[in-house]
Amino acid sequence: MAAPGPALCLFDVDGTLTAPRQKITKEMDDFLQNLRQKIKIGVVGGSDFEKVQEQLGNDVNFWSY
Repeated sequence: MAAPGPALCLFDVDGTLTAPRQKITKEMDDFLQNLRQKIKIGVVGGSDFEKVQEQLGNDVNFWSY
């Protein structure tokens, strides 16, 4: 049974999307680019925005609550 309403898929940055403190691989980037065509995705982590951008590229939006 599908969940009601929109879904969001969240990923941790260090150790999940990238090796700790390293740049994302092309394969992982391609996977995320394809996935975001199907579902909203987000990233979480303990680093500041500049470090996340260094790791994932400039195609990152940032919201802080």
